[in-house]
Amino acid sequence: MVLWLITRQGKPIRLCDTWRPSIYASARNSSDLSPFLRREDLPISEFTVDYKYVDPGDFERTKVLRITFQRSKDVTAFIQNINPRSLIDIRLFNVDVPAAQLYLYEKDLFPLAFVRAHIERDGVSWELLDDADSCQYATPPLRGARIALHVSKSGRIPTFKDPLESIVVTANGVVSEINCGSEIDKLLDLVKLIREIDPDVILTENGDAFVFPYLIHRAFQNQISGQLILDREGTPLHHPRKPGRSYFSYGRIYYRPTPTHLLGRLHLDISNDFIFEDCGLQGLFEIARTCRTPLTRASRETIGTNMTSLQMYQAFRRDILIPWKKNDPENFKSAWELLKADRGGFILEPKVGLFENVGEIDFASLYPTLMMKHNLSPEAISCKCCAHTETSMQVPELHYNLCDKKVGIVPHTLRILLHKRAQYKTLMTKTTDERLRNVYDQRQSALKWSLVTSFGYLGYKNARFGKIDAHIGVCAFARKILRETVEFAQEYGFSVVHGIVDSVWLTRRNSDKSNYLDLCSAIEERLGLPVSFEGLYRWIVFLPSRINSQLPVLNRYYGVFENGTSKIRGIEYRRRDAPTIIKNCQRDVIAHLASARDRAEFLTLLPSALQLVRSHISRLERGQVNVRDLLITKQLSKNPSEYTHNVTQAIAAKQLVNEGGQIAAGQSVSYILQNGRSSVLTSELIDDSVPYDVEKYRQLLLEATAGLISPFGYDKSRLATLLTSDHAS
Repeated sequence: MVLWLITRQGKPIRLCDTWRPSIYASARNSSDLSPFLRREDLPISEFTVDYKYVDPGDFERTKVLRITFQRSKDVTAFIQNINPRSLIDIRLFNVDVPAAQLYLYEKDLFPLAFVRAHIERDGVSWELLDDADSCQYATPPLRGARIALHVSKSGRIPTFKDPLESIVVTANGVVSEINCGSEIDKLLDLVKLIREIDPDVILTENGDAFVFPYLIHRAFQNQISGQLILDREGTPLHHPRKPGRSYFSYGRIYYRPTPTHLLGRLHLDISNDFIFEDCGLQGLFEIARTCRTPLTRASRETIGTNMTSLQMYQAFRRDILIPWKKNDPENFKSAWELLKADRGGFILEPKVGLFENVGEIDFASLYPTLMMKHNLSPEAISCKCCAHTETSMQVPELHYNLCDKKVGIVPHTLRILLHKRAQYKTLMTKTTDERLRNVYDQRQSALKWSLVTSFGYLGYKNARFGKIDAHIGVCAFARKILRETVEFAQEYGFSVVHGIVDSVWLTRRNSDKSNYLDLCSAIEERLGLPVSFEGLYRWIVFLPSRINSQLPVLNRYYGVFENGTSKIRGIEYRRRDAPTIIKNCQRDVIAHLASARDRAEFLTLLPSALQLVRSHISRLERGQVNVRDLLITKQLSKNPSEYTHNVTQAIAAKQLVNEGGQIAAGQSVSYILQNGRSSVLTSELIDDSVPYDVEKYRQLLLEATAGLISPFGYDKSRLATLLTSDHAS
């Protein structure tokens, strides 16, 4: 295993540790393992007998076979060549844990850990001087560089066939542009400059999908592929063995390009890194450290995959084998049991319209807290060891017993995440250093996403430590909690305006902030769960369905707190696919209405708010809107050639393909609306003077405005009349 360390002075050091990966095999009868022992064609180094917990709920270790390989790629070859029939009576474990993660688990290390390495004859021994649970740790002095390309386009979009115009490298505040000589000179100058700067981190935008594949292609065309070396190992960049892939998750198609790894450096593609984009570099560091995931992998994988690494680490340290293929997804249920069990969270629909003096109460990280508190883990729900004991805990309504003898892997993992996030939030309130506060905020934000994901992964079909029954159990506890909260609030004289899963909106005449805080304390004391007071609204508007104006929508509302700040959910302003002109229009309207102290002032301000909408329409009609503010972004659910109907995103994607571009299912396209048969034009083909369809954008503005104020009698048809007549002037 090759490792790169950075000294406290910032010097990179390469170490190589002698290490061999192992997997485990288990069978009811030891004779069933004999086929493995007789296979001389497999790249196996040695067999040894070990004793492990085969299932997370086991109380006794079982005799298993440990199979050790010379190299990590031998494990892959072993799995690919194994006969499925030989696995009928055999279970394999620790098979597809990435080698670098497995090394970290075995050595009890984590990325960015402060260590002392002892170089010995047979490898490296480690002295850990750090703690993954610590919240006040120092990060190494990393040097960074950013690479951007300029391509001499022969068409309207850059392709791999187009020659390289220049390369811009930014490091330590210095911008270096490589634009002299032939294409070969430019590529080799890049190699030389990166060697001189010797960055620990290289940042790119769209680096996995275009920047590095383009550089690789141009080096190949110029016959210098062997000299395109940007890592520290001296390995030339090469075309990826596998193409990017589209995959389906939670009802949507996503696309992941093949990552470009720079050995000895960290390559961050900021357009392909959710954690970095949402939580910054400190958030990525926090996830890598806490979840024991190598930085390069942590930056490319989903937050759920990173969280699973922490679960696997906890299992490994407890001598629990990590399953290869999940084989216990759900207990059998009758139709009646399914009807009772599969009901989701508790919901109280709001009435459509404006409400005054409403307070919002939230349970902080409710689902993860319930999972930790009640030991809601696959091996702990309906466990055999507590099935007939009087002291066993039970899931409300469903009467599934919960283990009270052994803490499950999932709750144990969540305890770490919840504790660290709470510590970071405390540190944020105590520090006066703005830089430190931002560091703590990025870290707690990354942990928040891990906690959000934890509930979904309990019911995810491929989760290593997931089970539908545990997922259902969490919902049952959550329903009970919210029901009791509502009943308790009513005892205190509050009326419920809205309730959804882990939040409740309440009102009571002549109540102020202190009354809500007292209620929160009382609920927290009774239920034993952390409760926070989100704030007291001057007013809040719950919006209806676009299809039926009489039906409320659970998560579409906007309101203004007593301090003047707004909270907005579910409208175009919060959506990534909406054009900027629509977002700006809704922002301006809500900001104007935010000055209203009550319902009467709100209604008085509506006519002047419409003048703001009219100004956006006027700018649109006069051609004064920046074309980039009109871009609509949509995600492709299919490959461009697979669309049978000419929906707008399909037309835009096909335009890209016709220009030599590459795009696949799961990727997004941006386009503007135009007149004519094609109706749209993809963002890569537009310039500032391109015409747009004024009427279509006017209709979008009217729809977005009606979406905000329809409860007050302003539907789209009335708005069209008001905003195109003398009434608007």
